[in-house]
Amino acid sequence: MNRRIKLCLENIEKNGYDGLLVSNPINVSYLSGFRSADGFLLLNNKEKPIYFTNFLYNFEAKHINIWKTNLCPKDIFNCIVEEIFRLKLKNVAFESKHLTYLEYKKLKEVLIKKHINFSPLSDVIENIRAIKEEEEIILINKAIKTSLEGFKFIEEIIEEKMTEKDLLVELERFLKIKGDYELAFSPIIAFGKNTSLPHHIPEETKLKNNKLFLVDLGAKYQRYCADLTRVFFWGKMPNYLRKIYDIVRKSKDLAIRKIKEGIQAKEIDKTGREFIENKGFGKYFGHGLGHGVGIAVHEEPYINPHSKTILKEGMVITIEPAIYIPGKFGIRLEDIVLVKSSKGEILSSEY
Repeated sequence: MNRRIKLCLENIEKNGYDGLLVSNPINVSYLSGFRSADGFLLLNNKEKPIYFTNFLYNFEAKHINIWKTNLCPKDIFNCIVEEIFRLKLKNVAFESKHLTYLEYKKLKEVLIKKHINFSPLSDVIENIRAIKEEEEIILINKAIKTSLEGFKFIEEIIEEKMTEKDLLVELERFLKIKGDYELAFSPIIAFGKNTSLPHHIPEETKLKNNKLFLVDLGAKYQRYCADLTRVFFWGKMPNYLRKIYDIVRKSKDLAIRKIKEGIQAKEIDKTGREFIENKGFGKYFGHGLGHGVGIAVHEEPYINPHSKTILKEGMVITIEPAIYIPGKFGIRLEDIVLVKSSKGEILSSEY
């Protein structure tokens, strides 16, 4: 039994369950190494985990030795119920954030007739994922390296006649050649006033007469993600923009200096946010300061004013303060930081 599954089983047993139905493809991938695909994984304390899938993924799934593959040609939910009954499980949990209501209803209706408890449980696997193993940190670092190369590539190819979409196409191609065949997310490319939109979708806006531009990108390496944001200016940045840029940069630096094991995530957010507020721009920063990054680009822990998470060594998080002036411009800077016992180590400081 691998370490991740063992930790998961220990956790659910502490909560009084003898099984967990995993429906989030990312969590299935994390536990097994199998690519994200349609299917369900039943963890139990009796025997090997059971993976329920269809014809499309059956052959590949059979090559994963940590589980038994159950091919379900018709009704996958009947297959799941039959195995739960065969294993004589009495208290089965499901991922409340990922199983749909219709799926839950269909399973619950049958299981309750067999006197089997089927109850919601959240973030069991997500909390395990939050603390990275050494190998995971290596893979994240490789995704970061490719992403940083992406920023350098932008500086080499950028031209005034380029549109946001032009740059998007070139950047995606570069990152896919250098990293995995898929990206952590489609890059956010914003020119001029479009930078005031946090998740702007690239369009036909040209760089010409829009000298400020923002790029938020993330490569993948062997399924692990990066997420970085940088701001560029074609020519010399005017003083009013430099002022905002420096406020955001200082906010980021102060927050990173606060990072260490044992501190609450919301205290990190408070440090970066208060600096921006004290400079008079608090109402222009409306999202969380950061989030975890790993096999998913957004995962635990979340760095925001409401988070109750206490940072632990091995967590990998982003810090991304911003100021968005509606209809004019936005500045966001984002780095990735590894939480250590007494400090935060910036993993993306080369650019």
